[in-house]
Amino acid sequence: MPFNHTIIVYNLLGLVVLFLSACDFRSDITSTDTANSNNDKNQTTPLTFAVAPKVTWMPWYLANEEGRFENAKMNVPIKFISGNYKDLIDKFITEEIHAIAISNIDAIAQIVRRDIQADVILITSNHIGNEGILLPHNAETDIRGKTIGLVQHSAPHYLFDRYLIRHQIPFEKVNILNTADMDVSKLLSDKTVDVVVTGNPELYQLVHVNNAKILFDSRQIPTEIFDLIVVRRSTLIEHPEFAQTLVSAWFSVMKRLQGNKKGRVVDTMANLAQISPQECEEQLTTVSFNDTPTKALAAIRDRRLKKTMRYIRYFIERQGLIENKPFTEWVSYPGREPALLHFNGQPLQKWLLP
Repeated sequence: MPFNHTIIVYNLLGLVVLFLSACDFRSDITSTDTANSNNDKNQTTPLTFAVAPKVTWMPWYLANEEGRFENAKMNVPIKFISGNYKDLIDKFITEEIHAIAISNIDAIAQIVRRDIQADVILITSNHIGNEGILLPHNAETDIRGKTIGLVQHSAPHYLFDRYLIRHQIPFEKVNILNTADMDVSKLLSDKTVDVVVTGNPELYQLVHVNNAKILFDSRQIPTEIFDLIVVRRSTLIEHPEFAQTLVSAWFSVMKRLQGNKKGRVVDTMANLAQISPQECEEQLTTVSFNDTPTKALAAIRDRRLKKTMRYIRYFIERQGLIENKPFTEWVSYPGREPALLHFNGQPLQKWLLP
């Protein structure tokens, strides 16, 4: 049989084409894998920290403005989120947010109530006048039989309950109208209600603009309403550096509020809140900040927390918010087995003694 050179040439060309095609195919796979790898790195979901725009929480806004939430030790970026307070709580509940600034009353009434495991890493301040019971300036102070406008199950609602108990006024002797904070001024002005219970900034506006008078405020219960930073427990376990960054950001602002730079810091916070420095300063006096690490650690370890929680327990149970769950499963304290809401002193301790 004669040797066919043409067939050999065609076979060799075919092999070359197959080889080159294979190289191109492999190159496509490598490019795709690299692109996917880069995309995965770029698509890291940030940890979210939510704070409502209240004047007494403006230190967090200043920390964000200054880039204090950037930490070289953080493998995941932190995203600061502002918004309506109620909406932010809802987003924390639905796991859209990892950490939130919240009052202790709302932490129990909203978070514990829904069986969410979370840790308190910082008590930022005690309320000493931030909430109040307000009447028209010429109204009688006897509120029996009156209609009271407030946000149900909130810190102002708790304050109102404490007032009734202190003054031995039966709960059924008043009528509660559930409303939103933004509506309280209107309700008092148009006489839809006789009394409102609210906190800043609405309280400030009612006193200074509407000439309302304060019947009772949180100065009368100075250790019972306070602000917390709450982090989902699963997030804290996976990213302990998250708590360290938040704690560091807080004290970076607190340090300057104590020194000779306080005036400039207040001016900046007033600008962020879009109010006058005088209004900002006055609202800041209605809370007592835990402005040093030692003070903050003492607050989270304070044995008086248990006494406060007994008052809150009574309020929550009377409102029927948590049923068929023993109180020991609601809240726990440093050194104890974590309950749903655990006051965790470890992040502060590690920050003090790294």
